[in-house]
Parts: sequence; structure tokens; C-alpha cells
Amino acid sequence: MNRRSAPWRWMRRGLLALVVLAIALAAAAWGLVRASRPQLDGEIALPGLSAPLSLGRNERGTLVVEGRTRLDVARGLGFAHAQERFFEMDLVRRSAAGELAALFGEKALERDRSRRVHRLRARLTDRFEQLSGEDRLLLLAYAEGVNAGLHALPVRPWQYLLLRAKPDDWTPVDSLLVISEMYFMLQSGSIDTGLERALLREKVGDAVFGWLSPRGGAWDAPLDGSTVAEAVMPTPDQLDLRARPGAPGTPASGATSGARRDASISASIGATAAEPPVFGSNNWAVSGSRSAHGGAILANDMHLSLGVPSIWYRAQFQIGSGRGMLRAAGVTLPGLPAMVVGSNGTVAWGFTNAYGKWFDWVDLPEHAVIKSHQEPIQVKGGAAQTLVVVEADGAPVISTEGRRRFALHWIAHEGAAYNLELDRMLQVRHVSEALGVAQRAGMPHQNLVAVDRDGQIGWTIAGRLWSQPGLTATYGRFTDLAAIHHEWLPADRAPQVLSPAQGQLWTANNRQLGGDTSELLGDGGFDLGARAQQIRDRLSEKPKHDEASIGAIHLDDEARFMKTWSARLLAAARTDAGKNPTHRAFVQLLENWNGRADADSAAYRLVRQTRLRVLDTLWDAWTTPSLGERQTEPMRRIRWRNQFEYPAARALDERPIHLLPPVFASWDALLLAQMDAAAKDAAPDGNLGGATWGAANASRIQHVLAKAIPALSRWLDMPSVPQSGDSNLPHVAGPAFGQSERLVVSPGREEQGWLSMPGGQSGHPMSPFYGAGHQDWVEGKHTPLLAGPVVHRITAHRD
Repeated sequence: MNRRSAPWRWMRRGLLALVVLAIALAAAAWGLVRASRPQLDGEIALPGLSAPLSLGRNERGTLVVEGRTRLDVARGLGFAHAQERFFEMDLVRRSAAGELAALFGEKALERDRSRRVHRLRARLTDRFEQLSGEDRLLLLAYAEGVNAGLHALPVRPWQYLLLRAKPDDWTPVDSLLVISEMYFMLQSGSIDTGLERALLREKVGDAVFGWLSPRGGAWDAPLDGSTVAEAVMPTPDQLDLRARPGAPGTPASGATSGARRDASISASIGATAAEPPVFGSNNWAVSGSRSAHGGAILANDMHLSLGVPSIWYRAQFQIGSGRGMLRAAGVTLPGLPAMVVGSNGTVAWGFTNAYGKWFDWVDLPEHAVIKSHQEPIQVKGGAAQTLVVVEADGAPVISTEGRRRFALHWIAHEGAAYNLELDRMLQVRHVSEALGVAQRAGMPHQNLVAVDRDGQIGWTIAGRLWSQPGLTATYGRFTDLAAIHHEWLPADRAPQVLSPAQGQLWTANNRQLGGDTSELLGDGGFDLGARAQQIRDRLSEKPKHDEASIGAIHLDDEARFMKTWSARLLAAARTDAGKNPTHRAFVQLLENWNGRADADSAAYRLVRQTRLRVLDTLWDAWTTPSLGERQTEPMRRIRWRNQFEYPAARALDERPIHLLPPVFASWDALLLAQMDAAAKDAAPDGNLGGATWGAANASRIQHVLAKAIPALSRWLDMPSVPQSGDSNLPHVAGPAFGQSERLVVSPGREEQGWLSMPGGQSGHPMSPFYGAGHQDWVEGKHTPLLAGPVVHRITAHRD
């Protein structure tokens, strides 16, 4: 009996040993991750300080940096950024430079090739030497603080433990790469649109191109009230979907046949429709004459991809002491020493992306003089790769089609497009000064709205401007290689609006001005304007505003734009609601819809999805005769953009028979078919009332490592919740895209201001500030702008 039980005893002991070992390994891993937590209290040595420095945190982790000089504060900010966010900073610089494969291996190689072709590390290394002495000192001080913060951690940041990698020190050039990554984030969509427009014009001709890609329409809300001429509808001679193969408007030899074209249109009914992404933002302001307390008020929400932690880092600077002390509060971008958006007590400022034309696409002639560069790409766990970058007059070849080579000349390739002028916002005392700083700033182009303590408001384009040959020569056209050299415009030529008579300003990535100013900026793909129009109208509804009424616009879910589509669909659904149960359900939902993009609304979801399918169907029908099989290939397909709303809506309202896709018997039949497809998408079980917008628009705000390793999601991601809001109304909200911050402030009344952010402040899951403030953002609560009492404090002394 004892001899039989002996093996079982050994097995139990072995299993117990394995369990103990697993617990020990887990404990060791937990201990290592815990040891990499940021320091929150105590004393540290920081190189280069002129005097002791204080790094405080409030209950949400907002950093309060108190120092004698601006350079001291930059060192302190760099220290905190590194301790809380170094991994995220590392990803940003590597992404811009095309160096992710050195950290993640071969799976990041293709991404690296697409970025390395721009050779930004080489370009910005040269640029750093050309910066002003003041800018270089600021970047050096910040880099010293970053590296001090990184090396002060007892264990390297936890993400590197997981990846079995070691972080490299920060350099001043890396901060310039952070700026270049923002250029990629904010302007790459315009660049793609520019190439597609030029190819589209080539294929469809000027008349049809003008119809498919208008520059504006009824939803525009420019600051100057200007209008754009309505696009001319193509005649049957120019585009006729009824024509037989070989007739005008049908495929030429070698293009898609009529049968293939109809199949493509039909296939679009079963496709998943999606709104083209627009990286943008909202900002608006009222002057002192339009506020209840006599002070100007600013609101800003910048729309970006959302993740954990937030892209922004809350901070409050206190520079100097006594009567000369400067206090500024707002958000910073880890990797840079500047305050991006905020208030210095006298002036407050905010941004939205400006969609001008900051690039040239060149269809290279065969005789173009070419220069090659060898770019080595390091690959973790594999051999280094060499990328041969081909350039023509400094413009790299980005895309090819057959024997054609397309080179890109982009403003972000120019050294003069980078500086730290934005940091001077800390010192300005009047809106006019803020506009001047913005016009000299080397940064991705933005609509700046600024307000000051005297009640004044103003708008301008932030970022360096270059000369443009005009919209006629650039809109949807390639640029000759000899014409890619632009002159930098002096700051006083930048457009601006100062102290407008109506006492209000608004921007939402829409066209801002007409006339000569629009020629100066070009068109890089403005958003439709529905958001801007609704914000403008909300401001106009009240003669006087306060922080509460200004801030309420952040969460405005009324779907004024989508109501126009509801009316069209309701009219079509009524035509056979008595015979078709799906259309009868549509009628019931639309008749009872409250006109809002609410999370519990099924009507909004169905109207939205039907609209997208209608636009897809019309786009395919109108472009496939000229573009052929290209439109069936996802990687080559030319997509519709937001301004396509205008020709699509006009065709639906005027119902020209020559533009009706021939697979449909009537325009109502087209609408009903898209309703059926949208209903099938949203409610496969037939329960349309249960297909709510919140179910489709539930938040999915993730940590980057949880995207790669889903098992980590339960510990790293923010909870998913149904969301109201959408893209063509003020409350912009998508599953992983939306308001990356919400700011409301009146200079001099910062105590009544608020600032909320999703995703939290810290990048360390064991930090008390991981996810801090996220729930307030979800619930729309007002998180105070100013830090208030600090609950943790580090005192830094000179090393």
C-alpha cells in the first residue's frame, strides 16, 4: 500500500513545486513591474537646475511644476514625462523615424519602410543645428530631464520588461520627431486625398471631377460668410448610366464592362459602409461683450484617436515667484516641453486641424534626375534591412502605378517647418500677440482661436505658410517638378480675424474664409461643415454666455445634419410601408425619433448607416465607368470624401434619370434597397428597435500593448460603454476616436474653468493615476482646470 502511494506522493509534491514556482515567478514579475512605478514623493537630483524645483501631483495626477526659470520647469516636465510616459514617447519618435522594427521585430518592418522613405531623422538632425539658441537650450534642458527621469526608475519601464528590450536615451532631435509624428497624424489624410483627387480628375475629366469633388456647399460655415459656387451636374453627354457599352459615359476599351460595373454597384449594397475619417477638432469663443461676466470665454476639444494613457498630459507651470510669477495650466504632449493648449492667466488658446494644401504630388517624368539614399532599418531578432530611398529634387517617391512614379513634396520635409515658437504662448498678454506667435510657429497647421483677459478674441492659421499658385492650378492636380519650390510667407501675410463684430468665433476643420485667403491656403480636404454650422448657430442662439452654456456645446448630440437624411428616407419608406414590414418599422422609428444621436436611439443608427450605403452606391456608380476595376481593389480604390455629400444629396432631391444606377428602377428603389441592407447589418434578427446607436458606437479605448496581446485588455483597457455623439455634430464620439480633451476657460477666471481627458494621466497600470479622470470624461463631468491642492510632492535639487 505504501509502495503504491509513493508515486502519487511524488506527483503531488511535483505539482505543488510547480504551483509554488509559478507563484514565485508571478510574484517576481509583479515585483519588477511594481518597481518600475513613477516616483511621487521624496527628493531627487536633477542636472542643470538653477534652484530647487517642486514636482507636485493632485488627486488626478495633474503635474504642478514650480521652478525659478523656464529651463528649470522644462527639466522637471521632462523628468515627469519620462517616469509616467517614456514608452509612449519612444513609440512616437520611432514611428516618425521608421524605427519600430528595432523594438517589435519584422511585423513592424512594412510600417517602418513607409515612414523611413521620408528620412526625417536625417532631416531633423540638420534642423536642430539651425534652430535658435533659445530653442536648442529648451530642447536640451527637456532631454536632460527626460533622461534623468528614465534613469531614476529602479527598473526600466514595465513595457520593456514585457518586450525584453532596453530603452534608448532621449535626444533633442527626438522632440522634433514628435512634432513630425503630429504632421503625419494630422496631414497624411490630406496627402492621400490629394493623390486620389489628381488621379480621379485624370480619369473622369474636369466636368465630372467638379461634380464628384466640390469645394463646398450649403453646410459651409466660414467665418467671413463666403460661399462656393454649386457644382454643375454632369449632362448625359458627360455621364450617363443608361448608356450601353461603347456609348458616352460608359467604359472605354480595357475598362470594366457594364455587367461588371453593375455587379460592383450591387456589391456595395452588401459592403460595410464607413465614414471617411477626419482628424480634427472643435473650438469656439465669445468675446467679453457676449459673456455674462464680461470676460472672453474659450472652448476647445481636439479630436484624435483615443488610447490608454491619453495622448495628452495635464500640467500646470509656475515659473518664478512673487508678483512676477507666471502660471499656466493646460495640456502638454509627452516628448515636447511646450504647453500645447491652455491658459497663462491672461491669454487662453486652443486648436483645430487646418486642412490647407501643404504638399505637392509630382508625376515624375522619365528624365527626372534621381538621387538615392541608403537607409538601414534595424530589426529585432533578425538581420538589418536596407531601404533604398529614391528622391527627385528632395521629394521622395512614395507611390507607383505601373511605370509611373509619384513623388511627394511635403512641408514637413522642410526644416523651417519646425521650431518651438509655440512655447512663447506662455508669455503673451494679448490676443494679437498670440496670433503672431502662432503665425511664426513651426508646427502642423492649425486653426488657432485665442481669447484674452480684456475680452478680445481672435483666429488665425498656426504654422508656417508657403506660397501657393492658387486653387485653379492645384485642386486635384499634379504639380510640375520645377514648381515644387515655395517661398516662405512672412507672418504678416497670414490670414487672421481679430475682434469680430458679432463677438464669436468657431472652427471645426471646415473652410474658414473665401476669396484671396482661400487661394493662399489651398484645399487639403476640408470637413463638410455641419459641425461648424451647428456650433456657430448654438453660439448665436444666446445673446450672452457663461462657462456652462459654452461648455454645453461639447456634448451637443442634436443631429441636425442627419435630420435631412431622415426626411428623405421617411418619404421613401412610406411609399410601400403597407407592404414591407422592414420599411414599416423604418417609418415607425423615424416618426418617433427625437432627432439626436443618443446611445439608445435605433433610428439614428439606421439613418446613418443607410446614408453611408447610399453614398457608397452612388460613388461606385458614378466612378466605375471611368476608373474600372480599380474600384473593386481595396488597396487601389479611390474613396469618396466628405464633400461628396453635396452631389449625392442633390441627385437624390432632383432625381436625374441619367445618374440613377441602372440596377434600380427608381430613386426610391435605390433608397429602399439601402434601407434593407442597413437593417440587415444592424439587426440580423429583424429587431430594428433593439439595434441602438450605442451598441454600434460603444467605446473601445485600449492600451497599445492590449491591442497586440488581447489577454492584457482586462487589466489595461478602459471599460467599454455605449456612447452618444457622432462625427457630423459637435459631440464627436467614435469607439476609439473623439474628444481627446474638453477645455473651457476664461482668462483670469481659471478657477471656474475645466479640463477633462479620457484614458488617464499615467502609463503605469499600478500608478494611482492610471485611468484617473477617465470616468469624469465618460460622464461629462467638469474636472477643474487648475490642479488645486497637491497630494504628492517631489523636491528636486541640482545634481
